[in-house]
Amino acid sequence: MVRWLVTLSLGVVLLLGLFWSLQTTEKAKVPAAKVDAGSALEQVAWSSFPKPHNGAASLAQWADALRQSGIYYRRNPAKRQVRFGNYLTTMGKMAALTDQLAAQAALGDLDGLLHHLQAHTTLFRSVGSDGKGHVLATGYYEPLLHGARRADNRNRYPIYKRPKDLIEIHIQDFHPDLPKKKLRGRLEGKRLKPYYSRSQIDQYGKLSGRGLELVWVDDSVDLFFLQVQGSGRVALPDGSTMRVGYADANGQPYHSIGKFLIQQGEVAKEDMSLPVLRTWLADHPQRVDEVLNKNPSYVFFKEIKGGPYGNIGVALTAEHAIATDYRIFPRGAPALLVSEEPEFDSAKGPPKAWHPFARLVVNQDTGGAIRGPGRVDLFMGFGERAERIAGEMKQGGGALFFIAPKQLKHAPLAKPEPAKPASLWDRIKAWFGQLNGG
Repeated sequence: MVRWLVTLSLGVVLLLGLFWSLQTTEKAKVPAAKVDAGSALEQVAWSSFPKPHNGAASLAQWADALRQSGIYYRRNPAKRQVRFGNYLTTMGKMAALTDQLAAQAALGDLDGLLHHLQAHTTLFRSVGSDGKGHVLATGYYEPLLHGARRADNRNRYPIYKRPKDLIEIHIQDFHPDLPKKKLRGRLEGKRLKPYYSRSQIDQYGKLSGRGLELVWVDDSVDLFFLQVQGSGRVALPDGSTMRVGYADANGQPYHSIGKFLIQQGEVAKEDMSLPVLRTWLADHPQRVDEVLNKNPSYVFFKEIKGGPYGNIGVALTAEHAIATDYRIFPRGAPALLVSEEPEFDSAKGPPKAWHPFARLVVNQDTGGAIRGPGRVDLFMGFGERAERIAGEMKQGGGALFFIAPKQLKHAPLAKPEPAKPASLWDRIKAWFGQLNGG
């Protein structure tokens, strides 16, 4: 690892490439945010809190999810800060909060829990995508694939492990004025290049023959959606099941293939869902590679025991764990999601109705497409029901609340002044002069 850092310091083109890549690919991946971690949440009165629909069984599951967050908080220094909008608390206080709420929830008394919340916690609400608190709620699930540990005529599509030549760059390591972003790439001579895209990996075999094949599966579309979900199970020929979880990604921007088909006029926007998308791909096998390659992002996996695990490293609880933008929302925090869920009247086909719900959940995951204060993804679990619900959910007009300890420190985020292009250019040249002894 030291060797590539030395190489990194030798070329001006490298950091310039990184910088301009950041300005282009990151903007493509993450639209310019109008809010930051300080303005994404606003403190609200408990009178604005919708009464949750959690019954006794659901409260028990919420308690399980809270205990998992407690594990996460205790892995970190007790005094490490956790931000709720313009307020701060600590990991230690969050661990105590999740313990208290888990104990209350385990009693199965919703009214008693709500009384405890109002007396001992502080409530925040996401400002949403419109500044009025509206969020778009989608769902995700743990898919089941079929495969084998060795390739054969049926199982021809590899799930890859993390390549050793995948390099992660923390841009702010070069200077505190640069954005707090990460880039991934690979060394080619003395230059850092973007890591291989989906088409380079799947169609041009850039990773084949390197011993990176974790397991082989029988369907390229299933493999694509495994990467979208981030974890899953693979049924093996001997009857056993292998669980795989997220290990890393190639750093290329995430592009929605559903959005691409809508833009091409192939599917109407109001009709788009996971089942509709799968049907279109099945009906157009000659275009599968073309469409999948519109998303250059690629996910690498590792075999896991238990799980699935979210981005805070704890097991997710079905229907009670959410994924949000980790840059602006507190990891592991208790929350309440207000949205709608579908009702089906047949084994196949679209929902016959949608029903509102307000559910206590916990913020334990993130996702490449989950960006900004107006997005939340609800983990539905494993199985056909989970896939059907997750595949249909894309409900706007919801709300997302977060629950914090009672005592908080008021600490608004300072608004950094944007660097002028000319002065930034001068600083980049100066940094490389220092790196090269000039």
